[in-house]
Amino acid sequence: MRMNEKIINISELKKSFSGFKALQGINLQVEKGEIVGLLGPNGAGKSTTIKILTGLLNSDSGTVEIMGAEINKGIPVWIKEKIAVVFEESNLYIRLNAMDNLKLFAGINNINNEKIEALLSEFELQDVSKKEVRNFSKGMKKRLMICRALLSDPEILILDEATGGLDPISAEIIRKKVLDFKKEDKTVVLSTHYLEEADRLCDRVAFINEGRVIAVDKPSAFKNNLKEKHLEIKFINNQNIKNSDLKKYLEKILTEADYYSLDSEIIILRLKINQDLFKKAAFVSKKLKLIDFNKNEADLQQVFKNLNN
Repeated sequence: MRMNEKIINISELKKSFSGFKALQGINLQVEKGEIVGLLGPNGAGKSTTIKILTGLLNSDSGTVEIMGAEINKGIPVWIKEKIAVVFEESNLYIRLNAMDNLKLFAGINNINNEKIEALLSEFELQDVSKKEVRNFSKGMKKRLMICRALLSDPEILILDEATGGLDPISAEIIRKKVLDFKKEDKTVVLSTHYLEEADRLCDRVAFINEGRVIAVDKPSAFKNNLKEKHLEIKFINNQNIKNSDLKKYLEKILTEADYYSLDSEIIILRLKINQDLFKKAAFVSKKLKLIDFNKNEADLQQVFKNLNN
């Protein structure tokens, strides 16, 4: 399969559970050698799509092709051997140590110990390889799960919330390995709630909501289309003004393009950069004490908010 060929082709995919329409016609193509992110709120249809892709669920209608083969009536063994999937929940044998967990699965596929040791080293688990998995942190377990997934040298890696709730070190190790996997001209499909992660890793992102793909493009294209820049200014309420009074005060001058948050002791304003910016900032400074400011480009959070309005 050559680059720019569709390695995954999803067309009009639908799935319902007891009357609830989880997928209402998902359409998505993934090319060989790219990282595609599935973004959306809980219940949007991301995990259901992944379970159909990996053969854990059957769709009600629509088609899914992987490497040119339709999988609606089951995934052929030769395709299963080329796909690795890591779900959010751990499915490791917690009473075995890390090395034995990998050896168990390596034995099924006739994989030698050198591959096991190399993966443990790459994911910085070599020093705990003899430690029982039940004593691992969540981040260590997730790294080991990805090690296990990569044992078979797959062509497609599917990750469901790969770094959700992990410590920063584990999350960074996993993100680096995802990018390394792409460098080998292999394909990654990942679902995530972390918009910054998708922005950093993905060649394209697919925004999913209510069982539909509502937009697909490069992260930069989405952000460029907004063409909005803001100055984020942080104030402290040193006069102990009530939130209700602050809200009335701020709304006298702020517009729909601006944003403010009164959810903590720090009051955050995101003011659109235009000719009225300094007038607004001076107005707010009469009541609140300025403590910090920072220029912000449009981000994927704002993109997702706009797409759903």
